[in-house]
Amino acid sequence: MRADRQIGTCEADNLIISGKFQRDAVSVTITSGEGVLSRGTVVAMSSESGKCVILGTAASEGETLTPYGVICDEVDATSTDAVATVYRTGHFNKEALIVDDNYTMTDADEAALRNGGIYLDSAM
Repeated sequence: MRADRQIGTCEADNLIISGKFQRDAVSVTITSGEGVLSRGTVVAMSSESGKCVILGTAASEGETLTPYGVICDEVDATSTDAVATVYRTGHFNKEALIVDDNYTMTDADEAALRNGGIYLDSAM
């Protein structure tokens, strides 16, 4: 391949604010039926299954859904459980995060993420 040809691109998505806080990523299982989840989607972990769903999903009776991490790359959990890589620590742009369409992130959600090592700020 010639050295003067473009071989790829990278678009800034403003998800990550800074490297001030170390980013750590882990693999989690996304529950089947969640659909295609984009980079920047906040997931919550189920106390019953140990699997993750998009933040804002209603918990079943006796279940607790705890905000857990931010998806690194798009994942498709439409018809089967899917393994996704999520950031469980880091410094993120609050406005770039994605939650369920009918949900607004609460102060309690932010506190749970912060307690886990995810810091949120507004990008300037």
